[in-house]
Amino acid sequence: MEIEQERVCRPSSMRTGTSLSSGKTALITGASSGIGAAVAELLVEKGFRVWGTTRNPAKLAESAPGHLREEIIFLKLDVTDEQSVSLGVEEFFQQAGRIDVLINNAGYGMFGPLEEFPLDKARVLFETNYFGALRMIQAVLPQMRAAGQGLIINLTSLAGKFVIPFQVHYSASKYALEALTEGLRQELRPFGIKVAAVAPGDIKTNFNIRTDFGIKPDSPYQRWADACWQVIDENLKKSPPPEVIASKVWWIMQKNHPRGSHPAGDFISTQLPFINRFLPGPLREKLTRIFYGVDFN
Repeated sequence: MEIEQERVCRPSSMRTGTSLSSGKTALITGASSGIGAAVAELLVEKGFRVWGTTRNPAKLAESAPGHLREEIIFLKLDVTDEQSVSLGVEEFFQQAGRIDVLINNAGYGMFGPLEEFPLDKARVLFETNYFGALRMIQAVLPQMRAAGQGLIINLTSLAGKFVIPFQVHYSASKYALEALTEGLRQELRPFGIKVAAVAPGDIKTNFNIRTDFGIKPDSPYQRWADACWQVIDENLKKSPPPEVIASKVWWIMQKNHPRGSHPAGDFISTQLPFINRFLPGPLREKLTRIFYGVDFN
């Protein structure tokens, strides 16, 4: 549901004017665009020293500039690669000296019938959306435990709670990240480390452009997949900007004891989890099919 749009930020070798020995620190994956970029800029405004990760620093120069780009330090890091995570986090600690907040934002979508999607593609999705977050968490936890404090925020999705037809792999990866968040909250509580999830609804970024499609020619699912995608695309045109999610992240950071999962986005998105409590499963599935144009009964 959350979508990416490109921005440019100055690399660490060009950063000036801020002492690396003062201020709280934040490390944000996928911070070159979309939600990650919006969060990074807001935290800079709030006085944080912010490091963002990107797989391809060369592409930063091709992106539309953010107004606080010079204050964000970028690290080359691929969350799907264990060595890249290890080296990137090591460089982060060399520069920052400490970590106060980790925000796991890197992720992308997948659209198509389960029957027709190769398993290898599903594994790649999970390597980014789920295992990528897990790698980052494992890399920073020793330092957080030693400090006796820290905050981890995982960007999940409302799609992890309300599964959209033809986006099942994406929903499953985000559902898994919600479960990771809930379990991790219990394990890290004795060490003074807080964990929370932000679950965005539709957000106006370039997420759809990056979505991996998997529909075969002459697919028996084509009719309903087309109808579903049309609804998704129209919803994105009306969705709020990524700054809405950045504001939710900042709100969570102000809480001494944030709850586990926080829906975010437009008004309907924030109310859906509450409404869901009163909907029987079959009725929820029926309403979902009607909404996305795939109610074939």
